[in-house]
Amino acid sequence: MKGRRPDNLQITTRRSRYGTCAYAALAIGLASLFGIAAAPQPAWCHDEVRLGRMLIGYDIGDLPKDPTPQQQIEAGRKQIEIAREDDPGLDSNAEVHDYFNQIASKLVAASDQKPLFPIEVHVSSVPLNNAEAIPGGQIILYERLFDTTDSESQLVAVIAHEIAHELHNDFMTFWQDYKENRDVDGPGGVLEQSVKLEAAADETGARLMYAAGWDPEEMVELFKRFHKFGVLARRGRPDYRSSHPEEAKRAEPIEALIAELPPKDGLIKTSPRFDELKQKY
Repeated sequence: MKGRRPDNLQITTRRSRYGTCAYAALAIGLASLFGIAAAPQPAWCHDEVRLGRMLIGYDIGDLPKDPTPQQQIEAGRKQIEIAREDDPGLDSNAEVHDYFNQIASKLVAASDQKPLFPIEVHVSSVPLNNAEAIPGGQIILYERLFDTTDSESQLVAVIAHEIAHELHNDFMTFWQDYKENRDVDGPGGVLEQSVKLEAAADETGARLMYAAGWDPEEMVELFKRFHKFGVLARRGRPDYRSSHPEEAKRAEPIEALIAELPPKDGLIKTSPRFDELKQKY
């Protein structure tokens, strides 16, 4: 119903490795590769803020509807510290951390639009194939991305997509949806809006790759791989409705964009450094 949350905010409990903790729950979580999220899951003994099935963040219920950039930075850093409680090894792999941040710095430098806050990339060794954009310029990438990607440009596609979320400040859209009790599933609801935001991040990410010297054709290849993985995971069943563009068609707008870009010599597909780290991790 318009004007109501899909689920009323309630205090419930769950059992954690530290005991029974109270937390604010709205519904089940929503996680997907190439996404925007407020904090990784799980987090013990913290208040969850959810918009329907979508996790917005932990311990940020007092954030105003229109937070300043500094308030967003503080909220994002809080999410990282909460993530570190469940992943004490976060950022412990110095060479992967430096490599990912070097890529991020080149992408940001190539952008005509500058972020409202510094971009900070964090690296987790938790065995997930995922990437998350968090409030205030914080991004979490997972070492397992080396398994998902076959070239440096495919890895860069993931990083560029997450940076695009930060450039667009997409967290603010979801935060205001939460404050306004916006419907999740209905026409024009949060899921439908999210698909558009993800598609926009794909396009901005491809442009960033091209501007910074990486081959955006590899983003197309990566999306085609995701579709194959998805079909296998679903055992041939149709793609389900989610917060992201339809797998089978996700590459099409990027292919159209690439066709309009002027030719550029020397676009990078991969590098010896990527191959070295892929072998190690």
